[in-house]
Amino acid sequence: MSYVLSSSQAHLRRHADLLGAVASGVCFLHCLITPLVISLFPSIIPYLPGDAWFHRLLAIGIVLLGAVAFIPGYRLHRRKALLLLIGISISFILIVAWSGESLNRATELYLSLPGSGMLVAAHPLNRSFCRQYLACKSSDTCHSTNVAP
Repeated sequence: MSYVLSSSQAHLRRHADLLGAVASGVCFLHCLITPLVISLFPSIIPYLPGDAWFHRLLAIGIVLLGAVAFIPGYRLHRRKALLLLIGISISFILIVAWSGESLNRATELYLSLPGSGMLVAAHPLNRSFCRQYLACKSSDTCHSTNVAP
């Protein structure tokens, strides 16, 4: 069964990948910079958004944007390795977001930085695989390189 995107769906998927990469990048920067800023300026702690709700809100946004971008893309290219990458990265982010204070800061960083970094990388990969699939669909060269349209 072939899955075909309308032009509006393709447009939405392209922009969702861009927004998803930006949201994942914001998550990555938040995880990287927040501990540094807190250590340099501890007096700002009362003005920072609540840790648990902010992490959960960011995680939900990332998962929703990812779903909008990844599901139509996956239906086109069916790359299971990308699906595995997305699953692992989202799992890391959700574990950190819903763990509350049960994880120490180092473990949070060891899970959240790779998780958000992998998602940042997954969005352009998804886009690239979709473009490759569409190019292969109109060409005979893919059959010789084992890329299935």
